[in-house]
Amino acid sequence: MEAVIPKHLFVRRLAAGHRVLLLGGMAVIAHGRARHTKDFDLWLEPFSTAEEWSEKLITILGDFPESYVWSLAQRRRLDHDEIAAEIEDFGVIRIGGLDLPVDVFRRPNEFQEADFEKVWSEASRMEDGLGLTSELHLYVSKINTGRSCDEDDIAFLEGLVKNRFTKRLPVCDLAEAEYMLERYTDPALLLHAKANPSPEVRELALKYLREFAAEGDPYSRDILAEWKEV
Repeated sequence: MEAVIPKHLFVRRLAAGHRVLLLGGMAVIAHGRARHTKDFDLWLEPFSTAEEWSEKLITILGDFPESYVWSLAQRRRLDHDEIAAEIEDFGVIRIGGLDLPVDVFRRPNEFQEADFEKVWSEASRMEDGLGLTSELHLYVSKINTGRSCDEDDIAFLEGLVKNRFTKRLPVCDLAEAEYMLERYTDPALLLHAKANPSPEVRELALKYLREFAAEGDPYSRDILAEWKEV
């Protein structure tokens, strides 16, 4: 998996001292999709404040005098003393002047700073200490971007998510089922929960099926008609 990720000195330096998650196109490539990308998307752990986050990043930037900080929101270069306010307001800055641009997030799409611990705990460890964001969290980060370039990534990640749910819904506990189904579900996947020994997990799946059926989904109605609890 790590072999498909290009070496990038800034990324390696950042991950050597801090927890860093790989997002975006590079993460999709690491999950197995053949595609091209022209930049890195990283989620640097948020720390306690935007000011502390900024200080950590500025320290790393000192090792790369050719780099500069760019505001994606304002389309201009930023002085180092502007980074904290920028990241507080917009959640992301871009590092330019390197072999590839690097977008560094404190608050990625569809997430809050407090979500970092959960996303990190479910990430797999990569070469150089990077965390590879799970397929489910990558899917969540892309579903509402509205960018046509993300459509193929979403379809690819959706397939991985369905495969994960197929394996986990028959055996997971209620907390895991709630977490997964809050982020993605469809009637065909819910059927896999029928084999789960936990009545709470089965009831949760039935709740979602009833909601789908109430909205007019005929497949959910068919599943409910055949679902028989022991």
